[in-house]
Amino acid sequence: MEQKEILKNVIESLSNYYEKQKSFKRVFLNEPVMSKAVEVFDTGMNEMVDHIFDLIGIPNEESSDNKYETSNWTKRVLTNLIDIAAKEEKYIESTIELISDWKNLSDYTSKVESHTWFGYRQLLDEHITGFKKWHEELREKEKGKGKSKTV
Repeated sequence: MEQKEILKNVIESLSNYYEKQKSFKRVFLNEPVMSKAVEVFDTGMNEMVDHIFDLIGIPNEESSDNKYETSNWTKRVLTNLIDIAAKEEKYIESTIELISDWKNLSDYTSKVESHTWFGYRQLLDEHITGFKKWHEELREKEKGKGKSKTV
């Protein structure tokens, strides 16, 4: 099975899980034991995603200049993208493409980030449109630089 097909199946499985989870929570809203069961299943689903990342070759540890950053930035971002794609079908293909090109993830996030944060949905929306907004803003900045040099 091809990597992209596996990723799509994982996202669809997670989507199905979330649908079942909604029903489960509705039925067992006031049952603390059942709420704990949901937490256990959530942990299992997150472990499945981590195993997929291991198969893809995403390292468990990253070198970071931020001594306060203890989690793996790449895995955290990709996990959030998978989570969004599982809940919103229109993001599945973009999520798969971004995961497949995980080594260049910081290049993609730099196109939508503002200082030290970026919106996951914004990243996926921009990826769907081919980062048109980012390219337009870059062109405007370059035009502005060109005008200031000629004055």
